Amino acid sequence: MRLRLFRFLLLILTLTVLAACRPSSTPTPAPSIPPILSEEALLQTSVAQVTQAAFETLDFLPTSTATSTATPLPQITQIATIARSATPEPTPTSDLPCNKAGAGVPFDITIPDDSPMYAGQEFIKTWRLVNRGSCKWTRLYKLVFFSQNSMSAQQEQFLSGEVLPGQAIDLSVKFYAPLAPGSYQSNWMLQDPDGNLFGIGFNADAPFYVKIIVTNDPTPTPTITPTPTSTP
Repeated sequence: MRLRLFRFLLLILTLTVLAACRPSSTPTPAPSIPPILSEEALLQTSVAQVTQAAFETLDFLPTSTATSTATPLPQITQIATIARSATPEPTPTSDLPCNKAGAGVPFDITIPDDSPMYAGQEFIKTWRLVNRGSCKWTRLYKLVFFSQNSMSAQQEQFLSGEVLPGQAIDLSVKFYAPLAPGSYQSNWMLQDPDGNLFGIGFNADAPFYVKIIVTNDPTPTPTITPTPTSTP
């Protein structure tokens, strides 16, 4: 590429020199012969002349001034807001049944399950129950016998005091062990003033109970006290 440019510039320079050397009708003084330039100097001179011609050409070109026109931004239309009233908070409702009992801690205060008893032995069973319902247990609530063997106990008794929801109460019943050996169970429930039975468990329909095992009661052998005899 550089060689081709050099040849082109050399051709232009040669044509210029030949045109200047053409004879004219008017005698002109003999031109002075320029000193012989080296190839590198000739190339630099040609490049300088072409560059100057290019700048002179650019001076005649029309100059365009870039003008920027500011475009107005669209106006934001305010949307009317609707005044909303505050949402009322829901009133908490209780899903607990009115009457429901639960096992306290501990549940069996006395006489754990399968306790051994002698025939006819007297004992007192005590349960600890918790009011798991939403209604208050009043003194009109009862502890009543429900099923199996009552073991000679009083089959119903009123509560000794009021029991609010979440509170506990200890309920005691006096029993007598049956005379025959074997396993015995006595089931009990609570009763509201309207006669409705309820107990423990998920559905409040399970009774609570006492369970014992009666063993053979050894019969004591009577001792004979000798009668003193009179000495004659």
